Amino acid sequence: MKFRVFYHLAFWSFFTFLFSQQNPEADTQDYVNWFTVLGVCAVEVYVNLYILLPKYFFRKKYLIYSLLLFLTAGMAALVLTWLVPTSKYLIGAPFFQHFVNLLVFVIVTSSFKFFSEYSQKQKALIKVENEQLKTELSVLKAQVHPHFLFNTLNNLYGLITQNENQKASEVTLKLSDLMRYLLDSSKADTVSLKAEIRFLEDYVSLEKIRLSKNVNIQFEVSGIDEDVFIPPLLFIPLVENAFKHGLNTLSEVNYAHFALSLQGNELFFEAKNSLDNNEDKQPQSGTGLANLRKRLHLIYPEKHQLDFETTETFFKVTLHLQL
Repeated sequence: MKFRVFYHLAFWSFFTFLFSQQNPEADTQDYVNWFTVLGVCAVEVYVNLYILLPKYFFRKKYLIYSLLLFLTAGMAALVLTWLVPTSKYLIGAPFFQHFVNLLVFVIVTSSFKFFSEYSQKQKALIKVENEQLKTELSVLKAQVHPHFLFNTLNNLYGLITQNENQKASEVTLKLSDLMRYLLDSSKADTVSLKAEIRFLEDYVSLEKIRLSKNVNIQFEVSGIDEDVFIPPLLFIPLVENAFKHGLNTLSEVNYAHFALSLQGNELFFEAKNSLDNNEDKQPQSGTGLANLRKRLHLIYPEKHQLDFETTETFFKVTLHLQL
């Protein structure tokens, strides 16, 4: 409120300063006339800004607004013609000059009002969009947790039914650590990249327990000298996808290779897994990948690239992020 009063005073003071500069020989009567004109103009301006515009123009009652604007401006011009009937700075009919001056002030101040209203609407729109974005991201992130848990519990169930009790106990312990990270990350918009890497390494080690020893599983990390922060659980859908679809038939040539590297503000993640010629091609959709696509679109618009490559023997997905 204080700033608004200051802006208004500065606005009217500017025109007084302009008048004094353009009319250095003005006498006392000239200044009396000027302040009279300025005062009546101010009344017309504020009637327009705080009554006519919000009550009629912004409600799209343009005809009523125009009629009332010209009516009030005409009445103000009549008052000025009566108070300032003659002046050496008025050229032409006093009523016409006063009427034009009033409209000029109304147009100038209305333009400021329109800009202010537009800015406020844009801020409100951005706020609403941000709230919607946060809500959608929360929903998407929440979907990752049960999806991940479902897959891991399926693995645990498989070990139990195969009487792999030792492996099942190891998986249970690993799962508790992973679930703890899931709970912690769900409370944050971003997490440490190093913490996310440890989470992925734990998950990969869990899968090594479940799978045959002749499956080649590698996870390489490079360039993580300084820690950065990223949204949680971005890479786990790609890792899960490799184990779920790529290693469902075990043989000596089965493998899953993962690589994560940070190069400046460029982050690269690659997941490559073997395919069985007799199996259907690895799908590029599903709950996990569809969720990931939506999250990337919301968090990194125009700053990410997700590529898939499928051959007869392998499936590879590469994610590139500009942090």
